[in-house]
Amino acid sequence: TLVEQELIDAGCAPPAVNQIEINPFLYRKQTIDYFRGQGVVLQSYRSLRDGKAMDHPTLVEMGKAHQKSPAQILGRWCVQHGFVYMPKSVKIERMVENGEVFDFELSGEEMEELDGLTTPETLTAFEGLYRKCVNRDTTKDGTMEGVKMDITIG
Repeated sequence: TLVEQELIDAGCAPPAVNQIEINPFLYRKQTIDYFRGQGVVLQSYRSLRDGKAMDHPTLVEMGKAHQKSPAQILGRWCVQHGFVYMPKSVKIERMVENGEVFDFELSGEEMEELDGLTTPETLTAFEGLYRKCVNRDTTKDGTMEGVKMDITIG
């Protein structure tokens, strides 16, 4: 593949683990399937969306049904999809809460509902942010010359 060839050409080994943003609000199945097809383990970055979705009705409703918090619903979604789930918190009580995702299971219907929370608008916003960050973090002279801009969005 192009990514693997770029790494080999640069003298690097293909990645064993890739940390990308994965949560129900940014579930890029095509990207995930690609990396899994290459044998790459995926670690979820921003599993809990920096706390920005804790009042989302779907998460709240599922949380009530399972007697769990919205954060635990997000964590369980990651676990059931087989992603490495490593939530960040500086508060002990949240660290404990975030780890309590192995004593319940989301149904197939619930997983599908959560999978469907990614919208075309979310993917467009992700693409814009990606391009902004690539420009900020990659360019040497403020231009996009030589910067890889072809990405898989979905």
